Amino acid sequence: MYKLLCVGGTFDAMHIGHEALLNEAFAAGEHVLIGLTTNAYVKAHKKQVVNAFAQRKSMLHAWLTAHDFYQGRFAIVPLNDAFGPATRDVQLEAIVVSEETKNRAEEVNRVRKKVGLPHLDILVVPMVVAEDRKPVSSSRIREGKISVWGKLMLPDALRNELAQPLGIIRTGSQIRASFQAHRSDTLITVGDLTTKTILSEGITPALMIVDHRVGRRPYNALKPLIEEHGFRRIAVVSGPGYISQEAVHAITESLEHPEGSHTVIEVDGEEDLLALIAIREAPLGSVVFYGQPPIPAWACGPEISGIVEVIVTQEKQKQAIALLKQFVSR
Repeated sequence: MYKLLCVGGTFDAMHIGHEALLNEAFAAGEHVLIGLTTNAYVKAHKKQVVNAFAQRKSMLHAWLTAHDFYQGRFAIVPLNDAFGPATRDVQLEAIVVSEETKNRAEEVNRVRKKVGLPHLDILVVPMVVAEDRKPVSSSRIREGKISVWGKLMLPDALRNELAQPLGIIRTGSQIRASFQAHRSDTLITVGDLTTKTILSEGITPALMIVDHRVGRRPYNALKPLIEEHGFRRIAVVSGPGYISQEAVHAITESLEHPEGSHTVIEVDGEEDLLALIAIREAPLGSVVFYGQPPIPAWACGPEISGIVEVIVTQEKQKQAIALLKQFVSR
């Protein structure tokens, strides 16, 4: 462990990306020097609106003091330039940076070499991404695109659009015919009744996403089947009304799992919105099935319901991505 290392930034709207950076710093160093950009620096180098130095320092200090293990191990210093004490402090041994700012750390070492100071070890922390697979940033939080935890929140204006099927609604005998026609494909089901129906046909999807609820009531019919077949199980929290990062990771990881495995993602919350992630992440040519609540067949016409069949193509993935881009934070 290093005796003293440094980390720096604007630390505006404290979020999970900042937390990852700071947690790595405290895991690697006994003492951490935290550089915080001043109002003058922000005005000269940042295009977007940023909270004042005093407010950012207060939020940063509040986060640090909420962690007992970090007490007495940090100092917050103002950064009036890009480097601050990193190019001057002889006691520093390492610098913690994100992938985005690695080049600046390398520049710090070039300056230190010129003035005869020892080289700093560079510890690079991977960028933390939100559910749309873009980095979590203060600017995106301010724009309302994501929350501080990287969740994608469903806007009310999008609810009617999401009620429309993303594929073909199969009803009655069409459901069984569709299952059988695609049984050799990579299959993904979203929803308890859809999953129960396909398992009853003797077909086991590669990935099943359920919440053990039907119509907001507990539904336990799948639990003995999951136990009986010994499916791989992943528990996540997601929804209603938002898509969690852990649910996205679970879906992505499951679809990358070796062929032949069968995974059930059990959602504490609501699984409906995860159909969008399944379509976005599924291999081309695979099929996503999910339940469709009753909708009018045409204006003032009869209502139809059933199971939606989505054959994953590039166009379907683009459609899912376009919908996900409209999600915002609350």
